[in-house]
Amino acid sequence: MRKKLTPEDLQNESKFELLTEVSHQKLREFIVEQITKEKIIIRIYSVYQVIMLMLFTFILTRGIIFSIKGNHELIVTIGGSLLFSLSILIVIHELLHALAYLATGARKISFGLILKKFIFYAMADRQVIAPRAFHLVALTPFVVVKLICLLGIMQFYNEQLMYFFLSVMCLHSLFCAGDIAMLAFYRIHRGKEIYNFDSLSEGKTYFYTRK
Repeated sequence: MRKKLTPEDLQNESKFELLTEVSHQKLREFIVEQITKEKIIIRIYSVYQVIMLMLFTFILTRGIIFSIKGNHELIVTIGGSLLFSLSILIVIHELLHALAYLATGARKISFGLILKKFIFYAMADRQVIAPRAFHLVALTPFVVVKLICLLGIMQFYNEQLMYFFLSVMCLHSLFCAGDIAMLAFYRIHRGKEIYNFDSLSEGKTYFYTRK
């Protein structure tokens, strides 16, 4: 059984090389950089996101038209989904990241917030995360929320609640952009064995590759 790596192991320059360090205050800039560099994952996700936004626009337009005609049920449902997505869903999203961290064996989980940039994130302080574990952490909220929404859509098909789950699914696609950008970083450096760890005291995440 391979010994679990520590931050000190990664800092051994004879075995690992520092790829980059990312200040949590500059997460948005890092995300944008990955989006501009990587093509395949970002293009696939962009198509998915456009489809979700078009679907939400259709539902919203339908709700407005119905409301003008005197039926306010759909627009109220959409408003509820928007309120839910901008509050409770954010918490759920980050908790799912935390649960994925725990599933990989990481501990010392904490959460960060950059309110002026509307950025939320979960981190595992000084816990080295292997490549597969990082992919699990990044994708868990996307997969779990998507599955729950699809189940809700099927369960309440042709009922008012169906539109709630549809709207939440569409809106949640926007929340996952940062997670997908992180995976894009790994694809940009495909072929490399990348490990990372968060430093709560420094407010940074470090990415290393095995030499």
